[in-house]
Order: sequence, then structure tokens, then C-alpha cells
Amino acid sequence: MKASTPSLLLFCITSVLAIIFRIFDYEITELYCRSAIIPSLFIYYLVKNNYKISLYKIIIFLVLFIRDVLVVLKVKETAFGSFVCVLFVYFLLFYVAIQDFKKIKFSKNDIATVLVIIFGIGAVCYSVLNLKLENLDLDFSLYVFFGVVLSLLSIFSILNYVKIGSNAFFNALLMCVCFIISDVFFVISKFYYFNQVFAITSLITQFLSYFFMTNYFLDKDKVYDDLAT
Repeated sequence: MKASTPSLLLFCITSVLAIIFRIFDYEITELYCRSAIIPSLFIYYLVKNNYKISLYKIIIFLVLFIRDVLVVLKVKETAFGSFVCVLFVYFLLFYVAIQDFKKIKFSKNDIATVLVIIFGIGAVCYSVLNLKLENLDLDFSLYVFFGVVLSLLSIFSILNYVKIGSNAFFNALLMCVCFIISDVFFVISKFYYFNQVFAITSLITQFLSYFFMTNYFLDKDKVYDDLAT
């Protein structure tokens, strides 16, 4: 058994248990399972990467963990705190995507692809925000800003994969797809029309986004090796 296997197994087990507890409405147990997901992925990353990690990755894992702790503790400011934590992570990932994007050369033949991606992501964001959402936890403008940041992150991540096609960018693409699906179904089920299937889908894709994000970090150094050759 590899040294990183136990932490990966812990992530898988706690994720599955959290989903099962959500289905059967064991709220407290579900929340405690969720609080173990990010630490298990953090340990998995450290062991897999020979205990080397950059500062921004530490911050991302830490902020996501704080977000889950806020949810577990159910403090009064949970909605705003969770919002800020996720938005901050999206900003950091967006910054990383921009740095990757600067290293890639695009031609005029790529214009059509860029426009299609921008239109597609923008259409999804607009469609969700155009719903008649009710009982919002925060001001609507904050959700609009959140949607714009996520859209930009997704657009640049997808463009990076389309042009390079490496494993790292593929994981970044899957990460963003899961981010979008998770956030869309969360907003719909919480503020538009509650459906257990929507809520479970949001939870599953949230956990998958964490997993793909971790793999993106692990493969990221290989991208720079490919670009250097």
C-alpha cells in the first residue's frame, strides 16, 4: 500500500458517508464527515508530493477547511463566511489559471473556440441568475459577482486545456465543471425549488471538485516541464 492511500481512502469513505447521511437526513453526522474531507485531501497531497507545498496551496486548503468548519458549527455568519471563503478560493485559482494562460500562445484560428466557450459559460451563469430566486442569504449583487468570478475561472481553465491538453489542465477543467454544477444546483435547490436530487448532486460535485483540484495541484509541475520543452 502506498503511503498516500490511507488518506485517499479516508476522503472516499467520508465523502460517501456524508452523502448517505444527507440522503437519510442525519444532518449532524453528515457535517462532521464533511469536516474530515479537506484534511484528508491535504494529507494526500502532502504525501503524494513528498511533503512539498507552496503557500497559495496551503491557503486554499486552509480556507476550504474553515468554510466546512463554519458549516459544521452553524454560526450566525455561516452564509457570509462560507461565501467569502469560496470566493477567495476562486480568486486564487483564477490567478493561477491566468498565470498558466500567459504562457500559452493562441492564434487567430482559436478565436471561434474562445467565443464559444465564453458564450457557453456566460449563458449558464445568466440563466441561473435570471431565475426568480427567493429568500437569498446575501445581497443579489454578491451572487452576480460570484458568478462572474467563477465564469472567468472556468473560461481560462477550459482554454488552457483546449490549447495544451495536459493532465493538469484536464483536472482543472473537471474541477471547474464540478464547481459550476455544484453551485448551480445549490442555488436552485436552496433559493428556487428544493429537490433532494439537486441537493445531493450539489454535494457530490462539491466533493469531486476538491478531488480534481488536488490532482490539478499534483500535476501542475509537469505542465511547466512540457511548456519548457
